[in-house]
Amino acid sequence: MNTVSPLLHADAISIARGDSLLIEALSLSLHAGEALHVRGDNGAGKSTLLLALAGLIPIADGTLEVEAEALAFLGHDNGLMPDLTVAENLAVYAGSGISPDPATAQALGLDDLTDKPAKTLSFGQSRRVALALTCLPGKAIWLLDEPFAGLDQQSAANLTGILVSALDAGTALVFSSHERSIEGATTLDLDQRV
Repeated sequence: MNTVSPLLHADAISIARGDSLLIEALSLSLHAGEALHVRGDNGAGKSTLLLALAGLIPIADGTLEVEAEALAFLGHDNGLMPDLTVAENLAVYAGSGISPDPATAQALGLDDLTDKPAKTLSFGQSRRVALALTCLPGKAIWLLDEPFAGLDQQSAANLTGILVSALDAGTALVFSSHERSIEGATTLDLDQRV
């Protein structure tokens, strides 16, 4: 039993989208160095759960304890300004205090993309830039919605290495994925909760 306080704790939370209750009475705790892989069919509530854990949508019931300043969130939108190059996008984010870790940026191949306008990037290339802006060592909790979406095999393998290293360094991770998991991650299957 882990006696250290969790970085994220949900007690019997219920989450609705519109008139539908997607998640009911879910409890979970996440400590430093732990990973939770959220699985389920389309519409099961994976993205909704991540949005609620990030504090971006309200919970309908229960209690959620997480320090918002400690977390980094990546949803489906990669958040890049299409008319700016990747380098210009990175500069805008840097002005807001968000700068990729150099090792992460290198592992995700950002050097090859810096001069390209964001609107010319493939979804996978855009995803790599967004991941570099989200997977920040200074954040204790990473919430990643389908982080492997659009990535080629090498980029996906590199991202897996980044995530494993972050877990080893004490980052807590919640991620959804249809394609991949990470060794040692606990699985939450939302389809089995219906």
